Amino acid sequence: MTRVDDEIARLQETKVTQEEIDRAVKQARALFAYGSENITNQGFWLGYTEMFDSYRWFSEYVQRLQSVTPDQVLFAAQKYLSRSRRVVGTYIPEGSQS
Repeated sequence: MTRVDDEIARLQETKVTQEEIDRAVKQARALFAYGSENITNQGFWLGYTEMFDSYRWFSEYVQRLQSVTPDQVLFAAQKYLSRSRRVVGTYIPEGSQS
């Protein structure tokens, strides 16, 4: 098994802590804020989200992230990350580097 497999197995077998979720939300919130800090990026996100949902996805993103629970993470990992539903690739560079 790879480290990725080990981590997926951990997510499927044990609940993540609220601290892990809080840390992930904090990082996602910072990335989201940085990625939408100017009017051009805000326009991009509003248009992009209309293609797969609606502008509300953009305006409610952080709030929805903050409502994620350890039980929901466990359920999603068990449902969506089973071996039959995922593809894990390994990049092996060709040649040597100088």
